[in-house]
Amino acid sequence: MKKFCFIGFLLFWGIFIVRAENDPVTISSSNTEAVFEERPIASPPFGVGEKIEYQIDYAFVPAGFACLQILSTETVSGRTAWRIFSEAKTNKTTDVFFKVRDKNESWMDTERWCSLRYREDIREGGYKRRSETVFDHGSLTFRYTKWRKGTESHKEGTLSPFVQDVLSALYFIRTLPLTMGQEIPLNANSGSSNWPLIIRVLGREKIKVPGGTFRCIRVEPVMAGDGLFKAKGKLEVWLTDDFQRIPVKLRSKVAVGAFDADMIAYQPPHLLE
Repeated sequence: MKKFCFIGFLLFWGIFIVRAENDPVTISSSNTEAVFEERPIASPPFGVGEKIEYQIDYAFVPAGFACLQILSTETVSGRTAWRIFSEAKTNKTTDVFFKVRDKNESWMDTERWCSLRYREDIREGGYKRRSETVFDHGSLTFRYTKWRKGTESHKEGTLSPFVQDVLSALYFIRTLPLTMGQEIPLNANSGSSNWPLIIRVLGREKIKVPGGTFRCIRVEPVMAGDGLFKAKGKLEVWLTDDFQRIPVKLRSKVAVGAFDADMIAYQPPHLLE
């Protein structure tokens, strides 16, 4: 089993961290470039400058803080991408027991909504790891590079069409209409493996967080097929029931307890297109 990631249980990569080590999914296509170009384009409910801040509680005890933000647009492999950034850190009290300083970045295609590049810098207790995955959608291949304990390692593999990394997956879901009872299939990548993911739309609820009271749609990401996550934990996300689909609350129930990430502040994008 891989190292536990402090913010991972909240954002979709938590699913992959606790999964069993099964063989990765391989998907092929005879006309990959055409498949990539034919994906429907939706209007973005977010943009550069958007920032969401959270407080993280473990069993109702304050444990730390996290944020999600879109820093800029950049060119990656000739395509325009949003640069999405997340950061998680424990508070001073939790630092005494287990200090966390995690940073993750995703470059998400602004037209096709898939991931072009993903980076992570994990610092949890005495564990440190950096990695980068570059996605080539034209050839449906990826290259994964990991740095740990002074050693650099590489892995290349096939890629699922329109794959999402764990950050871009959350932002892609925000672009969807979300019908009650709907199950949305996604192609996802974590580290050096591809995995099928299903997003279940569970219902509408009104919830209160430090950042306000909101009418929300509750969704649950689950592994498609057999996986350790389905037996050991559960992740739920509350998105505002409006055009912006802001993730105002995330909750994880795992074997070691329950975590909540509640929005404490929201900064809108500079220009919502």
